[in-house]
Amino acid sequence: MHGVYFDEGDDAAELVAALEGEGYTTTLAREAFAGEEDWDDRAWVLVVEPFDERVVEMVDVYGGWLPGDDRSAPEPPPLPGGPKRLKG
Repeated sequence: MHGVYFDEGDDAAELVAALEGEGYTTTLAREAFAGEEDWDDRAWVLVVEPFDERVVEMVDVYGGWLPGDDRSAPEPPPLPGGPKRLKG
């Protein structure tokens, strides 16, 4: 069983809707990590059947993460070199 984890329930709900729209079966629940006592701090875990490469692609788009995923995060876009001046 593979789980997709989220900090925000709204992000998880968006992925659920997208996956179910493509025919996947999903189950969404809260899961505590070791030492967490506050219900609001618990992560959302989404179980998807079948779990395939399409699901992995969508995880990055919707802000989730996979346990043990050692891929590097994508580089953010470069910052502008200086302030922009408005022409008026």
